[in-house]
Amino acid sequence: MSKLVFLKRRFKYLLIKLLRLKDHSHKVALGFSLGSVVNFVPTFGLGLIISVGLAKLCKGNSIAGLIGGMFFMWAFPLMFYLNTVVGGYIFPIDLDQTLFQSADENLDNRLELGANVGKNFLTGMLLNSFLFGSILYIVSYYIINQYRGFLLHYIYKKWIVKKHTKKTDN
Repeated sequence: MSKLVFLKRRFKYLLIKLLRLKDHSHKVALGFSLGSVVNFVPTFGLGLIISVGLAKLCKGNSIAGLIGGMFFMWAFPLMFYLNTVVGGYIFPIDLDQTLFQSADENLDNRLELGANVGKNFLTGMLLNSFLFGSILYIVSYYIINQYRGFLLHYIYKKWIVKKHTKKTDN
């Protein structure tokens, strides 16, 4: 089975699992969005555990938190970069000039540069997490509340992931 077929099958499985959860739309959407937001934070391999814990802590569905954490795991590098870009708009730093100057100067200036870059990252992380989480909650709540049955039927019956077969010449 090729990687693409495997990923399509996994995506289909996660969608079915999410839509079949027997819980209120609010709890499922809250768990899913909180689990997804964890991907904005560098968790050093503990992202899925934190997704489940955060969803449970905020009274969301923990399975939905796990699925949300798995859903956007692939986008962590993009989200990491987005954190630095958004933070850079709020606290602008000319990194090229600053790095060039700090190479010749003492340790205190280098530590100050590290603190400024960290401040940019944390600011971007907080803003992105809040905005992404809020938008994802609203969208997922609406979809789960309005179209759960329709989507389950469509995904289960009509969305067929074809197996990739290799052609052999005889």
